[in-house]
Amino acid sequence: MYQRLLSKDLSRSRAFCILGARGVGKTTLVRDFASQFSNWIHLDLETESDREIFQSGPPYEETLKAISFLKGKEIRGNGTLIVLDEIGLCEEAIRWVERQARSATGEVAVTKGPFFVATSSIVTEKLEMLVNPENGIMQAHHLYPFSFEEFLPLMDDPASLEAFREVPVPYYAYEKLLNYFHLYALIGGMPEITSEYTATRHLSGLKNIYERIEESFINGLQLVTSGLKSRNLAVEVFQNTFPYAATRIRFNRFGNLEKGSREISRAFKALERALILQMIYPVTSATLPLWPDSSKFPRLQLLDTGLVNYFSGIQKPLFQSHDMNAVFEGQIARQVVGQEILAAERPGAWNGLHPGLSTAGSTPALNFWIRNKAQSTAEVDFVIPYYGLLIPVVVKSGEPGRLRSLHQFMDIAPHAYAVRLYAGKVAVQQTQTILGKKFYLMNLPYFLAGKIRDHLGGFRKYVEG
Repeated sequence: MYQRLLSKDLSRSRAFCILGARGVGKTTLVRDFASQFSNWIHLDLETESDREIFQSGPPYEETLKAISFLKGKEIRGNGTLIVLDEIGLCEEAIRWVERQARSATGEVAVTKGPFFVATSSIVTEKLEMLVNPENGIMQAHHLYPFSFEEFLPLMDDPASLEAFREVPVPYYAYEKLLNYFHLYALIGGMPEITSEYTATRHLSGLKNIYERIEESFINGLQLVTSGLKSRNLAVEVFQNTFPYAATRIRFNRFGNLEKGSREISRAFKALERALILQMIYPVTSATLPLWPDSSKFPRLQLLDTGLVNYFSGIQKPLFQSHDMNAVFEGQIARQVVGQEILAAERPGAWNGLHPGLSTAGSTPALNFWIRNKAQSTAEVDFVIPYYGLLIPVVVKSGEPGRLRSLHQFMDIAPHAYAVRLYAGKVAVQQTQTILGKKFYLMNLPYFLAGKIRDHLGGFRKYVEG
């Protein structure tokens, strides 16, 4: 039985809310967490009957009694877990949780009450306040599709998982892990997809599941749009996003839709609120803190690479490739690497953003770099804050001397560390930029994209000798 990596971060010390798109396994994860309690009560706030419990805004204790009565379960103080599934759909439930927290701090004597957790597949303004990292009542945890580390146990190959977790990865495991990663990138990490593939080991049976997942996303867009017209546009934009995964976009007439920047931008923001994608804005500095520039064209990071491959019709060329960097100019490699970096972010980790800046629902941020110069095309795929440094990460094949954009970043960086993800093996080499600055390049197979931070420590020790 697999275990989500996020489960290690869930504790009874603080109420929390699991945020994630439909179908990533939020409810399953909460059910596993519930085993720590003597009993638990599940409220499905997608249903009108459960939402009605909170509609009249009764006192906190009265609502608890109503929950106990209507669900037929005794509330045994902090031995009881109350799950508010899809809390983003019920503002009254959000306000009730806020009132409960204020009471617990002394306004009303509430002691030994039940423990609360929530889930949501949308991020509203009210929910953002509930999970705000500075003064929110609940801690936000983000759940994504399976990462590669979560996918590996499904292959029933414990030795490969053990080798993957070694730092550095042993040379003899490279080929097998690379093959597994190509399979992972091909089908993606949506739990229903991986479950079906694990059972059958055939791609042919996945078609209906991909399309069912798309349909569930489309149905959910009515929850983050106002009116049929805006919903229909959000659906059109969503269905046009797949070929643009991991590429920079313009809003005006996106996907050849006859719509202007303002309308398209609103549609993309709705897709972000449904946690289907992120719009990543570039930074232009090689130092911290990060200042994403929203005046520049953003890059799209979609939820799942398997969905991208299926709906873009590129499963076959990817299946036949031995190097993802060679497929569609490295687009799929960037998408899956971004997915892995996001999944590896731990809750509460400082993402390097300038104080005062935040992302929707405290979503862990991806960042990339562009040169702040007119007509320049220099672009570094990702930048990662690491102990006060901003480390550049490129997803490319070829000799270091051909990584021109990386050279331009390193020329202005106050350090000499860079990372390259490719289809090769782990290696460290000293090289220099075109202008002659010496720097060290850590080459990692791209199946280690989620383990970059783990390897950076050894990389710096090796360089510093």
